[in-house]
Amino acid sequence: MNKQSLIILAVVVVVLGGIFLFASDKPQQKEVKSERTNREVALTCDPEMAQGFHIHPVLEIVINGEKIEVPANIGVGPTCMTVLHTHTPDGVIHVESPEVRDFSLSDFFAVWEQPFSKDEILTYKADAMHRVRITVDGKEVDTYENTVLKDGERIVITYETI
Repeated sequence: MNKQSLIILAVVVVVLGGIFLFASDKPQQKEVKSERTNREVALTCDPEMAQGFHIHPVLEIVINGEKIEVPANIGVGPTCMTVLHTHTPDGVIHVESPEVRDFSLSDFFAVWEQPFSKDEILTYKADAMHRVRITVDGKEVDTYENTVLKDGERIVITYETI
């Protein structure tokens, strides 16, 4: 082998080694899926913290210009927690699932036992004078209750006068 071939081989080995180290350094998301629906998984009360899938979207609700607190301990019971839950009243939704899933806002509102759709948020209903809007990271979307929860995203639901 000549000197140029050895240099190329060394570079390839270093690059492949770096890729391997980078890939193995990332937290692994468990790709197991059961036959249960997303809603069934979301509502499961687990006495142990699931570590297969763990993300933290942030939810903010604004009603007629006033920020409404997303309560602490949604989905937290005396002996277990649901896959979707809160710990603090800052809107951080903890998604801690044994399975990687595309959980949606409708799953979270089901855990919270509160209504949410394009026509309603909590006890506020859209009508000729009011509408419900939703933005994800500042961009308006039309997915409403079907909005998929993603790590670090800021979801703002607004009920406002037209």
